[in-house]
Amino acid sequence: MATTDLNISCIWGGILTGIILKNDLVMSNSHYQKTTKIIAIHGWLDNLNSLIPVAERLVNHHSNYEICLYDRAGHGFSSHIPKGFDYSNAHNLQDLRTIIQSLGWNKEKFSIIGHSYGAILGMSYAASYPEEVLCLVCIDSFPRIEASMENYCKIQGARIDNSLKHHKKPPRSHDTHLTSQAVLELIKITRSGITNEAAKLLMERLIRQDADGKIHFTRDEALSIFPLVPICSDVARCIIQTIKAPILFIGATKPQWPRDEKLFDVIKEHNPNFEIVLIDGPHHLHMTHVHEVVDHIEQYFKKHLQ
Repeated sequence: MATTDLNISCIWGGILTGIILKNDLVMSNSHYQKTTKIIAIHGWLDNLNSLIPVAERLVNHHSNYEICLYDRAGHGFSSHIPKGFDYSNAHNLQDLRTIIQSLGWNKEKFSIIGHSYGAILGMSYAASYPEEVLCLVCIDSFPRIEASMENYCKIQGARIDNSLKHHKKPPRSHDTHLTSQAVLELIKITRSGITNEAAKLLMERLIRQDADGKIHFTRDEALSIFPLVPICSDVARCIIQTIKAPILFIGATKPQWPRDEKLFDVIKEHNPNFEIVLIDGPHHLHMTHVHEVVDHIEQYFKKHLQ
């Protein structure tokens, strides 16, 4: 398997890091001119390594697959956004668009695999650029309605105040006693059901060691703040109704957050190729039940990427 590193400059001044995975056969055989392109988007507080197991298995099974994975801003080895900005859906969508344009994939069609918030971002992209996306795989997440029209402004105001309060605090000093083992345990505590192997994979891009041997988290502390603009039901429905690409939802039988079953009904009404698969696993089932997840993705792609 061939891996190409990515460092993509963003309009806000930061760098997004990522990789592209290709089968060795594609790299060595000039006859393989056209590839099936897929971009994989990780969830909140994770990093691109969370989707490595699924991506590697897909590329090993399909010699013409080309998969891009990247650390979203504030995560992994990517830059943090400037102080005072927020990690809004619009900001993340602009970053995703930057990556797609940098790769030149906006000139052809590609598919999206997203986990948790990455699935929501993938849906937002598929709605904003419906002619570009061939297929959409959403792993254990759909748009979560965070506000009604009645309390929308109240919630937005509270989030703005919370953001201002956070940014007025002095920078938190790094924990000089942070150890790899402590980080590993924290990953497992905050991600119910995750295996030790999966936790170690996430940890590779979750921490850095400085010249003095001290360990620091790579993620931005500002990720603890809710985006300033909440998602309301009208926005969620607009996203769902605008998507043209077939959608596969792969969910855990016991979801980490309640699902809005009414949104499923809206999707079924507007997306005739919508399918739901439930797997008996945790929220990070794409890391703990890799074979099952990949099997379902392959079956769905076989029907809709021909």
